[in-house]
Amino acid sequence: MGMHDQANYRRPKNVIEWKRTTGQFVAILEPIDQFDPKSIRELKKKGHETLLVGRLKSTGEEEWYALAYSRVDLEFDEARTLARATLERWRDGQVS
Repeated sequence: MGMHDQANYRRPKNVIEWKRTTGQFVAILEPIDQFDPKSIRELKKKGHETLLVGRLKSTGEEEWYALAYSRVDLEFDEARTLARATLERWRDGQVS
């Protein structure tokens, strides 16, 4: 997927909630109830960071749902720092 495709997504501004799964720290960017739960999928993996997207119930469009980080490789503080840096890049219009 190229830069052009990713530019179609609205850029979320912040993390609304952190979740811990067995293997990951997950930074939730949009409430799960806005999405078709079966539509959540990995869009892109880069280093320790995985971008998850889903299809919105209201419009049927895909939207960024969350950023996930490996608990094997990172401490929570490191994951939080990475998420903050990624969101700042998105705010500046850089999507990669």
